[in-house]
Amino acid sequence: MQDVRIAAAQFEPRPVDKQANLAKIAELTAQAVDGGAEIVCFQEQTVAGYNLWALGRTRERSGGGEVVEPGRVTPAWDLEGVNPYDVAEPVPDGPSTRRLIEIAGDHNAIVCAGLPELRRDNAVYNTYVLVSGKRLLGKYSKCHCVPGMEFAYFKQGGALPVFDLGKVRAGVLICYDNHFPEAHRILAVRGAHAILMPHVTVGRSWWHDLPDEGARDQARNWVLTWLRARAFDNSVFAVFVNQATNTPGDGALGCSMVLDPEGDVIAQCATSGEEVITADLSARKYYDVRRRTHDYLSHRRPELYGPLTRLDVAEP
Repeated sequence: MQDVRIAAAQFEPRPVDKQANLAKIAELTAQAVDGGAEIVCFQEQTVAGYNLWALGRTRERSGGGEVVEPGRVTPAWDLEGVNPYDVAEPVPDGPSTRRLIEIAGDHNAIVCAGLPELRRDNAVYNTYVLVSGKRLLGKYSKCHCVPGMEFAYFKQGGALPVFDLGKVRAGVLICYDNHFPEAHRILAVRGAHAILMPHVTVGRSWWHDLPDEGARDQARNWVLTWLRARAFDNSVFAVFVNQATNTPGDGALGCSMVLDPEGDVIAQCATSGEEVITADLSARKYYDVRRRTHDYLSHRRPELYGPLTRLDVAEP
């Protein structure tokens, strides 16, 4: 690992308006690079917006449809709105990924953003792409879809890769993925120095009885409950980037932040609105923690961990 400056850029996408969202990504990338950022990270489903296209409506399937995998049904809902197949694109050959590569090239930075990906298996994935100004550096598809609605729209990914971004190796875990500590440990074992955590979470409705500032404080505390542990236990930098909102009293609550391998917050957004923060990921800090402070990875006892693969979770 080498020292690198990374940015978390939070904003509220326009639903399904890819051109507007890509323009905003370009604008905020320029702002981040002006602040010295070499890598700029955006939230889950940045390009098309995350709204599941029919969330909260009565769900009636049209034309039947076979189950394509356990826990998942076809996305052929008889509902008003946009079918995910209408907005999903191939990666890297789709127009949105090509545009992200152009943005990265314009600003000599690595850009990371989420979009719905259509693959050759004719399924849509919740995917996060990492691009330079020349090419796709890697992509990750959400492995743990939220039970219920997400299974109607996305097929789950099946791999936990680590990507070489030049000065740093990074893994990606999208939103609900981050509540499975095993995934973080695998990325750390595979050599990740940092884990990117794009989200659309901690909505205002979770704390609807509190004023905006109180709700945001509660959201930040909730995030830090698990985020500190993920960084500290695995001795990695954690880059949490969440959706913002333009409307007080509504939408997501932001709280994007960057933590070091000791679990300390080294940069954070001050508001729930559109904002860009930058943080220096220090190679000295990383190696001090790994070699001197708490190198838990080298003290593991894998021979004891077989029960982690059990599916029949024991009840007390």
